[in-house]
Amino acid sequence: MYKQFLAGLALILPLLANADFDEGVAAYTGSDYAKAVAELKPLADQGSADAQHYMGLMSHYGYGTAKDQTVAANWFRKAAVQGDPRSQYYLGKMYEAGDGVARSLPDAFMWLSLSAAGSSMSRDSVYTKEDLGKLERRMTPEQVAKAKDMAKQWKPQPK
Repeated sequence: MYKQFLAGLALILPLLANADFDEGVAAYTGSDYAKAVAELKPLADQGSADAQHYMGLMSHYGYGTAKDQTVAANWFRKAAVQGDPRSQYYLGKMYEAGDGVARSLPDAFMWLSLSAAGSSMSRDSVYTKEDLGKLERRMTPEQVAKAKDMAKQWKPQPK
């Protein structure tokens, strides 16, 4: 009986987490940022890359929480290392500008490269590749080589 209970609980918990995520996204799109934070932060703390991405957005723009680029970069990094292309894009742009992180063109190039390669939307990939071209023109050949090597060796990390 106990094993059946645990098995049932194992099936229900992901559904409940999904419901919280869906409610959080609905709150975010409806501009109810306080509710979005309440729904998404626990999921982000548990390692959900999608929830971490939204927490990054809210920290980046100051929606429902203090506007804090360092906090935003930390949320984006948590999702980016799991392979989330949207967060990789934001983290790359933050490295390019030095927002919330130390400015690093090789790190920016690496994250933007990963984002372009991993994006499921061709339009996003095209725009990101345009950003990469502009960024590459500002970098030394050594920086570009280092960034390409970093991207080549990168592997997603599970939560």
